[in-house]
Amino acid sequence: MEIKNRNIFSIIVQIGIMLLITIVILFIVFRWIHSYTRHGAYIEVPAVIGLNLEEATDSLSAVGLNLEISDYRYDADFEQGKIIEQRPKISSLVKEGHIIYLTVNSGNEPMKVIPDVADNSSLRGAESRLLGAGFKLTEPTYQAGDKDCVYDVIYNGQSVHSGMSVPEGSTLTIVVGNGDPIQNIESVDSITN
Repeated sequence: MEIKNRNIFSIIVQIGIMLLITIVILFIVFRWIHSYTRHGAYIEVPAVIGLNLEEATDSLSAVGLNLEISDYRYDADFEQGKIIEQRPKISSLVKEGHIIYLTVNSGNEPMKVIPDVADNSSLRGAESRLLGAGFKLTEPTYQAGDKDCVYDVIYNGQSVHSGMSVPEGSTLTIVVGNGDPIQNIESVDSITN
């Protein structure tokens, strides 16, 4: 019986030692995780919109943040090379070393190609294709010719042809026939002879 009690006591002591070791290991792991993740330590993201890349880099690295350029896009409200967008947003709370993703103004106004609509489209078809390509339209102007037949597209007072590039979002004017017949020059010549 004494041997049996000794074995039980030995097992209880060993289980106690294992529990104590497990508790110590868990305590050490949780302390390490707490210090590694800097739980509760946040940095407020500074505003870098409107700064150039060098200024943004200085501003972010001064508070322990990193940056990455995620995109280049044109914005007429900013000079070329200026930051026009940041993610996470201004005043967001992040951990030290977090990456702030920046969009930089490319300075190059995006251009769009004029689709082929003159001499082969109706007014409705031309409007649909030009609006679909990202252009804005004024009220059409009319000239003598077949009703609803598109004869020309005007940009800044000048005729533009298919394949020409103009700034994206430009305002165009469609020149369309009003239904008055165009006299054929050959028929006019034969009448006068």
